[in-house]
Amino acid sequence: MRLSSTLRGSAFITLLLSYLAVFLLPLALGSILYTKTSNIMVENANRANLAMLEQLRQVMDIKLKDVEQISQQIAFNSRLQWLMSNADTAESSDAYKFVEFVSEHMSRYQNASDYIRDYYVYLGANDTVLLPSSKTTADTLFHRLYRPIGSDFNTWRSGLIDHPHYQDYIPVTYETPNSKLDTITFVQTLPLGELSALRGALVFLLDMNKVRSMLTPIEFAYQSSVFILDRENRLLVGNKDDALLWNQHQLASLKSGVPYEYEDQGVDKMLLHTVSERNGWNYVLVMPKDVYLEKVHTLKNWMMTLLLICLAGGGAAIVFWLHRNYTPLRDVVRVLQKEKPGRAALPANEYEFIRETIRMTIHEERELRHILSRQTPVIQASFLSRFVRGHVDVSRMTDESLRFMDIRLISESFAVILIDIADFSGFSNDQSERQWALVRFIISNVGNDLIRERAWGYSVELDQNRVALLINFYKERCAEASLVLDGIADGLMQVIEQRFKTYITIAIGDMHEGMERVGESYFEALSALDYKMYRDHSAIIRYREIAAADRHYYYPIETEMQLINFTKSGDVENVDKLIGNLFHAHFTQRRITPEMGRSLFNNMVSTLWKIINPMDPFYSEVFGEQFEPLKDLSACSTVDEMKVKIREWFLALCHYLNVSRTRNSRQLSERIAQYIEQHYGDEMLSLTIIAEQFELTPQYLSALFKKQMGLNLTDYVTRVRIDEAKKLMKDKKLTFMQIANKVGYASDIGFIRVFKKYEGTTPGKYRESL
Repeated sequence: MRLSSTLRGSAFITLLLSYLAVFLLPLALGSILYTKTSNIMVENANRANLAMLEQLRQVMDIKLKDVEQISQQIAFNSRLQWLMSNADTAESSDAYKFVEFVSEHMSRYQNASDYIRDYYVYLGANDTVLLPSSKTTADTLFHRLYRPIGSDFNTWRSGLIDHPHYQDYIPVTYETPNSKLDTITFVQTLPLGELSALRGALVFLLDMNKVRSMLTPIEFAYQSSVFILDRENRLLVGNKDDALLWNQHQLASLKSGVPYEYEDQGVDKMLLHTVSERNGWNYVLVMPKDVYLEKVHTLKNWMMTLLLICLAGGGAAIVFWLHRNYTPLRDVVRVLQKEKPGRAALPANEYEFIRETIRMTIHEERELRHILSRQTPVIQASFLSRFVRGHVDVSRMTDESLRFMDIRLISESFAVILIDIADFSGFSNDQSERQWALVRFIISNVGNDLIRERAWGYSVELDQNRVALLINFYKERCAEASLVLDGIADGLMQVIEQRFKTYITIAIGDMHEGMERVGESYFEALSALDYKMYRDHSAIIRYREIAAADRHYYYPIETEMQLINFTKSGDVENVDKLIGNLFHAHFTQRRITPEMGRSLFNNMVSTLWKIINPMDPFYSEVFGEQFEPLKDLSACSTVDEMKVKIREWFLALCHYLNVSRTRNSRQLSERIAQYIEQHYGDEMLSLTIIAEQFELTPQYLSALFKKQMGLNLTDYVTRVRIDEAKKLMKDKKLTFMQIANKVGYASDIGFIRVFKKYEGTTPGKYRESL
């Protein structure tokens, strides 16, 4: 009886614990669910408020980006660069250039952004201010238009140019003729990037009311406060009292996007902020905690009510089921005790240990498979890269190893296609590694889709600008392998060019039998890829088409001597014809290999140097000081570009030799001088016009005239005009504008500037001395 009572007590406790476990399990799950749900709702509230702040930040970043882009367009304007460089030397006659810059360049940005209230360029050399519609002085701007409150004139002006500003945003309140104007003032030092020799500044006045108009709906809808601080924690927009909390609670050290809870005058509040990566501005949202977590509090009340109901109902259910189920169990125990009286205790539960061991084993196996599955793409890519190049010992490849790398091969027939990425600027101007990876990813995916439509295979990324396609043919389609390869290449070219605006060159190797010969197809495609120098950037090159290319070129010494003699004699027609025949014979009638092609080009450059070296005049007179023909040829990507270069060099040398050997060079120079004296009043007269008149190139004409006359042709034209102007100045009735028109200048301003440069004085002072 004592043993039976022990068993009954144990069974009772076990059942009680089981029912309690069953009862407590939903409560525990409910608690967990409540915690998770509460956390999710808090996170949702955080995400919603953060998204609202991020939207505000993105809008502001876009508006500020527009301002910065406009500032760069103005700062890099060539006319502004000239005005800054000549501001300290400009005369009153140059004033129209400032007005012209205002009307043609400054005014075009007036409606570029609704956030820009006004903008101007300040030139420190002459204290000039260029507004979108007028030119004024710094003193007028400060005292009559925009006067910063709390700053005097000198402090304001020195703040613009005494130290450099790079896209600085400063909160400033201006006193205008009608009212006060709150702004965020953008200041950019000119010239852009200069740290010491500061010549001026570009200033934009951003309308603070536009920014406030975005914040007001948010504050009204959520009973909150929103404010913006710059990177130096200066308040740009918002409530000053709330902004003070930023420093009082040392909130600037908080992580962006993480809410912060604090108490303000007995009211619990939540603060959330985000930082702009573009300019370091802080966007801060302050909201009462009750409003911030309103839905969370509602959920908590409901959960507490349900918990009390569950406790009452669950307790009653446990008492009922424990009494009902324990009675039969007690009877069974009594019967078992009578049948097996020697059993003194219940057996230990070894199954629990076994179950736990099995669970841990399954968990460890799952973790191992997960780790291997994450490494499979990397292992696969590494293997395929070596396999395509022929660097894999195929004798050690097994079906199990291929399955491990998730690779399936359907036959022993393989071919390789290489894709060389030439230009994706039409798809994206970003040349970062991330963008290169995106382009390779696109080509690989498109290539995989096209392969699987006709055969089997994989795409492999080889280099930054190169992707390989490994094609494994079905046995029944090996006879039409060429059609399959052409279909894949044509489809890939069409999709990548038309949809993604990317220019590629595709090289196709032949099909080979056996895994050990995959490398042969790869090197065939690699050889075909070299022939892109004969094609445009966008081309499909098949190895079977170029396999029969000649391995030599024809450029005997007789041909070279003909080219030398024709060039030295200035026979332009025969030189052009001979070069054209050489290129036609090697690149049109037949195709030589790229290596032989470059060797032919180098030999022709060597011929050019043989002509140049014994020449008495220096070759720099013909080709310039930086003449490097081999470097220029290596920069050419196609044969046609190389042909144009070589033809230009030889024909330019012919023209120069023709002009140099002309016996009447002196008479020609005198005729040119006479032509200038007869047409100096033509404002279109220039080196190019004179060269066309005498059927010479401008370079040759300039060199010939300077050699014969000892003076640059342009300087000679200017000297003739100035001398004639000095004669006309004796007539006091003629204005400077009339004199300028008579001697070939479109305006008196250009005439005055040139006269002062050559005579050292202005026309007005020169006329007074007559």
